[in-house]
Amino acid sequence: MKLPATRRTAALATAALTTAAIGVLTGVTPATADTTGPVITLQTPQPVAVGTAAATGTTTEVDISPLFTTDATSVNSQATLTIDARALAKIADVTFPDNCTVVKFVGTCSEWFYADDLPAGSLIGGETDLTVTARPGVAPGAAASYKVSGTADNATIVGGSGSVQIGGPAFSQAPLIDHTGLAVGSTVDEPLDFTNVGDRPAANAQLLLTASAGLTFAQHFANCKYSSLPDDKETEEALCTFAGPFQVGEHTTLASPVRLNVTSTAYYTYLDTYTAAQGDPYMKQQLAARTWKQGRGDTLALTVLDPGQPSTAPAGKIAPQFADGYTSSRITALRADNTADFAVTGATAQAAQGATAQLDFSLANNGPATIYYRSGDDFALTVTPPPGTTVTGSSANCEPEQQDDPVVTAHGPYLCRTGYFVPAGQVTAFSLTVRVDSVVPGAQGTAAIAWSPDGSYRPPFDPDAADDSAPLTLN
Repeated sequence: MKLPATRRTAALATAALTTAAIGVLTGVTPATADTTGPVITLQTPQPVAVGTAAATGTTTEVDISPLFTTDATSVNSQATLTIDARALAKIADVTFPDNCTVVKFVGTCSEWFYADDLPAGSLIGGETDLTVTARPGVAPGAAASYKVSGTADNATIVGGSGSVQIGGPAFSQAPLIDHTGLAVGSTVDEPLDFTNVGDRPAANAQLLLTASAGLTFAQHFANCKYSSLPDDKETEEALCTFAGPFQVGEHTTLASPVRLNVTSTAYYTYLDTYTAAQGDPYMKQQLAARTWKQGRGDTLALTVLDPGQPSTAPAGKIAPQFADGYTSSRITALRADNTADFAVTGATAQAAQGATAQLDFSLANNGPATIYYRSGDDFALTVTPPPGTTVTGSSANCEPEQQDDPVVTAHGPYLCRTGYFVPAGQVTAFSLTVRVDSVVPGAQGTAAIAWSPDGSYRPPFDPDAADDSAPLTLN
């Protein structure tokens, strides 16, 4: 998994980017701003680094894509942005996009904010992305800032500044090993090694290990701290810190492989790994939301395979953008030999003609495996209401199979979803409320697991098809 500067910045966001049409950078609140309109605030940019030609695995340019938050549920504002890159231009070449007029590295840029139906605190971004290139002859370790300010016709824009460093350490990991057919109760070893392909040393290095549901760490170490979240897709994490320095080109490997227990809930399981210099902004953000406990016992050591080259550049903490073929993150799939029984429970109700009835039904994962569709595909039921009825309401996790179709909205089918991560033992409740248009004795609809759109597929982890559907009986 690559995390270039723009993606690393986006990954630090606390809310997802809206899919509505959007635009704008931001700036300091101008005297002429409309203080009664929406407030659009620059999300403090994380510092970024841009590699020099001396690096073997990073690019010499980076795109800076600022993000903003708004307190409004809807914005429609024309904006003029001023981006002052004069200080930055002393250490790097700065390229502005076509929507900017540039005079002496100060860009005046036209933007348009437009978005509807925004959740509170939504993030918005724009067209005005800067491209920054390391200037030849500038030594790694040099740093400078840029400032963003602006006005809008009916909004208040609050801006700020960001910073860029030249050069940085960049720990690229070798590919991990996938496994299949792992026995429940077994332990699997995962070797891991990484190389500083950047152009600055790092004083210390950190390794973040994330085990999904069904895996736990078989060993705990004194130089690692641990966090556990049962019934979460990121069930257990370990953060291990290694003393440096780590020189440019230094290649190291864990003296002991990562050892993982395959538990009774394992099926689709994963180990995510991320390596960075201690103090890396992305790493800090990943750690902030969890509670950690220091490990005990032996120290997890590193073995140096290649010492690299000593450097006079100061140690850094921020990785430049990786070139193709290099990455600080890896994901390995560890699939267990296990099963999970997904079962539908139906409903029975009574109602006279003209009255309404609520049909309550559910989908349970009877385990033993927790099922995690990392692709984001969710589990769903296809629900057909009983004949002679009109749907008048549903639980929030059910919706018409075809949107904006009055016939489907009234008579189905409906899709009822339970998400892409279903722990063993979880029962998800659904409901449809129907009006009885005509009484049909024993009228029967169905709720059935939608394993595939055409019903031709069912997963190998659930061999029991007998409970994949259940009747919804009325009268």
